[in-house]
Amino acid sequence: MTDHPTPDARFDPRLEPGELRRLEDQLRTELAEETRSVRPPDRLEAILHQAREAGPVSARAGSGPRRWLVPVAAAAAVALIAGGVWWAGQDRSTRTAAPATTGPTTSQVAPAPTGSGPSTPSAVTSGSAILTAGPGPTTLPVYFVGPQGGDRTAYGLYREFLPGPVTTGDAAARAKAALGLALRPPTSTTPDGGYLAPWAGQSIRAVTVSPKLITVDLATPGASGADTTADVRRLAVQELVWTAQAAVQKGNVPVRFTVQGKDAKLFGAIATAGRTFTRPSADRLYEDLAAIWVTSPRPDQLVSATQPVTVTGQAIVFEATVSWELDRDGTKVRSGHTMASAGAPQQGSYSIQLGTLPAGSYSIRVFEVSQADGQGITAQRTVPFTVG
Repeated sequence: MTDHPTPDARFDPRLEPGELRRLEDQLRTELAEETRSVRPPDRLEAILHQAREAGPVSARAGSGPRRWLVPVAAAAAVALIAGGVWWAGQDRSTRTAAPATTGPTTSQVAPAPTGSGPSTPSAVTSGSAILTAGPGPTTLPVYFVGPQGGDRTAYGLYREFLPGPVTTGDAAARAKAALGLALRPPTSTTPDGGYLAPWAGQSIRAVTVSPKLITVDLATPGASGADTTADVRRLAVQELVWTAQAAVQKGNVPVRFTVQGKDAKLFGAIATAGRTFTRPSADRLYEDLAAIWVTSPRPDQLVSATQPVTVTGQAIVFEATVSWELDRDGTKVRSGHTMASAGAPQQGSYSIQLGTLPAGSYSIRVFEVSQADGQGITAQRTVPFTVG
């Protein structure tokens, strides 16, 4: 095939014959690879979370169904993904997972038992009012320290989407509301253990946001003592870093901490003077994040017996292999494994299709088998739910 260069390219001595087409092909390839590598920010999952909360509803008024919510959420997701492609080109270090693709799932089925069961800096101080801007609470991504649930004692960060005070679009107000939630972890019913509360008695005095810095002013430096390990103290600081960045939605912006406007040592050990904190790079997320997240179903969620059940989550596991077991009324009824979209050290997305289930009380346990002996459990997350 003959190249047809533009008049400018024909006489440009810097371009060899056919180079324009080669450049075009290279650009197309790199753009395609970049698009596949993008993980949209926390806000996309917040939108999808709100759509799932609304359920399969239609456009009738009052408390009746409103089916328009799903296409609206889909449109918002498309917009965020498109924006994510640009964002990824600006700062690769802010990506936290590979694209949400679903690997094949294999399973073993046991007979189910009978029976059923149930851009200018902005600031918000502690005295500022949170302004309302909509009919309901804002859904905010919030991070908490919790046990990894494996054979050894280890902790990591988990993300929850929680309703917060209704706010304006102001990033500082949004961050202050999310950080306030991070200080008070919700009660967890997972048998793996609840979230820790390392910031008990703490409050957020002020949050200031500029394009290159988030400043969080705390009321106290946090309790120092021998009842927490150095790793838990480090994760306690990082949960605030991840929460603030997720609320601001500007990527891996450095976070600076002060206590009543001054430098301090958090928990009596972590100095803040002349220092900022960020998320680790995409190939070191295991330093902060728990290895197994289950994002759906939620703990104690009631799932309709007429709807197929899909378990989704994120994992940082060896060779992207995710194992799982489904229990009904305390008896294992199914088990199998699936593949995440990326293996460690990257965080990948996974999905497990369980289909429709008989009414009853269930729990899904998602775990990583130890590569040392194939027997132990490196990490796990167990979520109880009900089908009815």
